[in-house]
Amino acid sequence: MLTAVGTTGTLTEAIAGQLIQHIMNGDYNPGERLPSEFELASRFKAGRGAIREALKALSTVGLVRVMRGKGTFVSARESFLIHPLSMGVKAGTELHRLVEARKLIEVELAGLAAERASRDQIQSMETCLIRMNKSTGPTQTEQYLEADMGFHFSIAAAADNFILSQFITLTRNLMHQWISESLSLPRVAQEALKQHRRIFTAIQSHNRPMARKAMERHLTTMGDRFMLAEKSKIDRALTEERG
Repeated sequence: MLTAVGTTGTLTEAIAGQLIQHIMNGDYNPGERLPSEFELASRFKAGRGAIREALKALSTVGLVRVMRGKGTFVSARESFLIHPLSMGVKAGTELHRLVEARKLIEVELAGLAAERASRDQIQSMETCLIRMNKSTGPTQTEQYLEADMGFHFSIAAAADNFILSQFITLTRNLMHQWISESLSLPRVAQEALKQHRRIFTAIQSHNRPMARKAMERHLTTMGDRFMLAEKSKIDRALTEERG
């Protein structure tokens, strides 16, 4: 049953999170039409704008498809995440959608990992942290990047949910771009390392709420850094073109 959302996080994220849970639990089957924006707004006790943004976020990760004039339908399981994310980031206006997509999926993965991670899986995460810590120098970006991505892959494996973990595999190239460009900014590597340690501590302690919160803070902060790096790159390109 859909319920009214609270004030934790943004309203859009809370609505999208509930919808994801219902879809993944099979409450809505592939091909089934979701309730209308009006109905969802009534059930969540939210404005239609927030509902529309939540549905756009789910569409970005391929969980639903929006058919103009017909409604919003649950995608087939085998098509989750594949089509929109395989297209990559094509324009700056799409960057905030990528940030939303990572937050929606990876926050849940972190929570599941906190519940399900085995000793070996926790050890794998710790190994990635050690490699990150040894690779914070300006000439070690590639080593840091691979360890960073390995950390997120380890969390996905520990979450033990094949469908959700496919998000990490399918967005590998986008993650590489995200992390690489973020690391071009001063002290981002050190900042990200601290955030990864908080995520690790929460998962190691099997504290689901703390793990979700730590991952959300990390992706929000790094998402801001990523978009700043992208903007700087575009500004430089425009300056060079004019010059």
